[in-house]
Amino acid sequence: METVIARISSKNQIVLPKEVREALGVHGGDSVIFLVDGNKAIIRSRPDSFTEAIAGLYEEIGAGQDWQQWLEKERASWQG
Repeated sequence: METVIARISSKNQIVLPKEVREALGVHGGDSVIFLVDGNKAIIRSRPDSFTEAIAGLYEEIGAGQDWQQWLEKERASWQG
């Protein structure tokens, strides 16, 4: 991991250092996203598809779940 420092301008703007732009593969006009957690932030290049970017992140939550059975039970609860 490399530490790179950037200064915040009087207009609260940051120029991404060359090392950061290269690591993220971003260029002028590209979008980036910031993931903020308490007092730290992670910068990432903006994915082409957020759906593809998060696909499978929490698949362990439903591991072993019979989704058809769950769906039928959930739909039955809607009937009142």
